[in-house]
Amino acid sequence: MLVPRDLLEEINIFLKRREFIAIIGPRQAGKTTVLEMLRDYLCKGLRVDKDLIQTATFEDRRLLAQFEADPVAFVKSYFPPLSDKVAYLMIDEFQYADNGGQKLKLIYDTIKGIKIIITGSSSLDIKAQVGKFLVGRILTFHLYPFNFGEVLRGKETRLERIYREGNREISAWLLEDKRTCEKRGKDIFAQEMINRYEEFCLWGGYPAVVLSQTDKERQKILADIYNNYILKDIKGLLELATDTNLFSLSQYLATQAGNLLTYQNLGQASNLDYRQLKRHLNILKETMICQEVKPFFRNRQKELTKNPKIFFIDMGFRNNLMENMNTFDKRSDTGAIVENAVFIRLNELSKGAGKINFYRTKAGAEVDFIFQIKGDIVPIEVKFSKMTEEKVSRSFMSFINSFEPLRGIILTRDYWGRKQQGKTEILFAPVYYL
Repeated sequence: MLVPRDLLEEINIFLKRREFIAIIGPRQAGKTTVLEMLRDYLCKGLRVDKDLIQTATFEDRRLLAQFEADPVAFVKSYFPPLSDKVAYLMIDEFQYADNGGQKLKLIYDTIKGIKIIITGSSSLDIKAQVGKFLVGRILTFHLYPFNFGEVLRGKETRLERIYREGNREISAWLLEDKRTCEKRGKDIFAQEMINRYEEFCLWGGYPAVVLSQTDKERQKILADIYNNYILKDIKGLLELATDTNLFSLSQYLATQAGNLLTYQNLGQASNLDYRQLKRHLNILKETMICQEVKPFFRNRQKELTKNPKIFFIDMGFRNNLMENMNTFDKRSDTGAIVENAVFIRLNELSKGAGKINFYRTKAGAEVDFIFQIKGDIVPIEVKFSKMTEEKVSRSFMSFINSFEPLRGIILTRDYWGRKQQGKTEILFAPVYYL
């Protein structure tokens, strides 16, 4: 089953432009499927002749060798002599190419009428090999595992329509500063939505996991993603003699999701010295397993030097590392799970649009996320507990009093509401609509 991805709407509007396109995302996030969907749109939406759309994968070492030996001849081999029509070459797993960016620049400057779309599973490789050679010549998009709306699209059309309506309210508030929401009280769709959201928070959004029929099948797929990715790809990137350190580090990070990183404890847990530890963490970040979030400071230097928090890009991956797929009522880390799920969504929304931090004072006041967009700061707090009125925590009030943002959001379990606090207007909204 093919589930249309939200990212397609962003990419489609750039298909007629000359710039090349890069789609970066974790393994198994659906990059190859997105290429199929783009091909379909080119044929049916833009009426491009199917013979002018070709695909290749650099997992085929024969094709990779041809490209590395003579990239111009490689591209020309896919198409007849071109006239005034544009041809599209889609290259999957581009991260395997050595000096790929330099070769793409040669193609861009040498062959007219060719648009290349590449995918890669390591932003480190794409940035290092492609970005510096193709400044102004390539547009980069990030593809993550399914978000909650996409999960519903693949499973329950009615709930997806409900989600989109609620999501429009939060998105307008967060991204566009349009404060039109007037809903108050418990969400009438809460029970249905919470059940699905809990499942999403436990099993994550990897397409193969979402579309599986049984928990046993999901667990097997998650284990395979870990074994084939962590133990193969990342181990190769790090040139490790053993995977024990990486496994220990990954497991310990899973228990620390949403917490401040303490490098001494991480080093002890993984048996890595500080330099090795930073290298491992950077690889996990650049291959889109984990992401660091820095504290919010007006002083940029403090933000860079203070300890960050760690979050995972997929909750199923994280919970599988912990060997705990229990439901919310049988675990003690529900708050941390929902907070990480919120981060995943904010991270998706922030690419090219905003920045994510957290707020913490020496006195202990803390706000889960500070979303910075278009010059505004939007504090966001996650309160996955029963709520019957618009109640603001002391920590949230502390941030509001200190920085006087124009708007803020408190993400609840199932409650809608609005509250004016000084200069700040606060939206209360169910977390599953984010």
